[in-house]
Amino acid sequence: MSDAILIIGAGIAGINCALNAAKYGAKVYLVDDTASIGGMMARLDKTFPTNDCSICIEAPQMYEVDNQENIEILTGTQIKKVKAQNGVFQVRLVKKPKYVDEAKCTGCGACVEACPVSVPDEMDGKIGGKRKLIHMAFPQALPNVVAVDPACRSGEMRSAGACIGGCAVDCSQCRECPIALCVSACEKEGKKAIILWQSARKINLEVKSIVVATGIAEAPPAGDLLGYDVYDNVITGMQFERLMNAGGPTAGEIVRPSDGRHAKRIAWVQCAGRGLAQGKGVPYCSKICCMIATKQVIITKEHDASVETTVFYNDLKAYGKNFWAFYQKAKENGVRYVRGRPYQVEEDAETKNLTLRYENLDTGRIETREVELLVLSTGIVPSPGNPKLARVLKIELDPFGYFKEKDPLKAPLETSVPGIYLCGGATGPIDIAESVVQACAAGMKAVLRSEAP
Repeated sequence: MSDAILIIGAGIAGINCALNAAKYGAKVYLVDDTASIGGMMARLDKTFPTNDCSICIEAPQMYEVDNQENIEILTGTQIKKVKAQNGVFQVRLVKKPKYVDEAKCTGCGACVEACPVSVPDEMDGKIGGKRKLIHMAFPQALPNVVAVDPACRSGEMRSAGACIGGCAVDCSQCRECPIALCVSACEKEGKKAIILWQSARKINLEVKSIVVATGIAEAPPAGDLLGYDVYDNVITGMQFERLMNAGGPTAGEIVRPSDGRHAKRIAWVQCAGRGLAQGKGVPYCSKICCMIATKQVIITKEHDASVETTVFYNDLKAYGKNFWAFYQKAKENGVRYVRGRPYQVEEDAETKNLTLRYENLDTGRIETREVELLVLSTGIVPSPGNPKLARVLKIELDPFGYFKEKDPLKAPLETSVPGIYLCGGATGPIDIAESVVQACAAGMKAVLRSEAP
């Protein structure tokens, strides 16, 4: 029987699950469908309630995973087929092309500098973030290699000024490229790492256990919720997190998207869009949003103590160790918490300031407040790939789209399929500390598993 374990998702939960299983001698395949391991935590500024540097915690673990001989990392890889047979799982994966030879690329960035086209970054676009058509996921990405945007490789970006895509002969037939600036820049470095004719690669594995660690995502604002997609200075909690981050598009400067000016009056709206009709809002409490906002207001005050910070909330969630003290620290630093429900936002066309109209839940009165930047805590949702993966693995989802445990009390982190386990955001909204605990538990279940699927 194979002793190998497949871990799907390489965020902080998947990384810790892999390290724990590998230390007990298991061969581990750590798979992620993005270009780098690290997940959401790698994009955060700090972690609550200690406000320790996020990437400073995770990067050493990423390095350890990469250098652990029992772990094989497969990024840009999707699970296509899983079949239980003779006590093991037969797994078919497909590794998407990066159009880069990962063994030759050193991440020097010469190709990125040569690329003539910049596009809005998927995560940071609203706050001014841009990336090239050949780019690295983030500075500490692992593997630390670039990838070519498939839209560039296919010729779709030719009208935007891309140098690839104007040939009569497809890259798969022509192995010498005289026009791609990234190719020539790489060759000047003596590496020849960019391979525009690279194709998808099928991989077949045999494993005894599978751990699902697909993580969480920020809920997108529903339509024009409180002025989002209407006013430049209405952003989401994750976008504010990227504003604070020294590795973000503004190098850690908390500035307004509309004019790049430092914001002096900032408001956070908790439970933004929660419970909206027709399935547009998150129908449950996401558990961690209150502490995320509390972390952000504390760090904002550390950046500039003169900034006026206001948090509008319905019910405060401070459930974990030292969370209440963390909230008290924010109040001691001058953060104003208002139990209120904002329902309307208007922009001053000249100053781009925003006026919130809200119901004060303590007094019952309608009040207003003018701010320069508005941050929406829209809640946490499951990874968008969960439904497809659930069908492939033949396991159940709960009504909200998270993977369903067989029995949270008697069989925690187990699924209805023996040998398939869960951890982290795959089970629901969860913080980093809980994710790590679950990851270690799921890893041990996977290592000790002996029952045939």
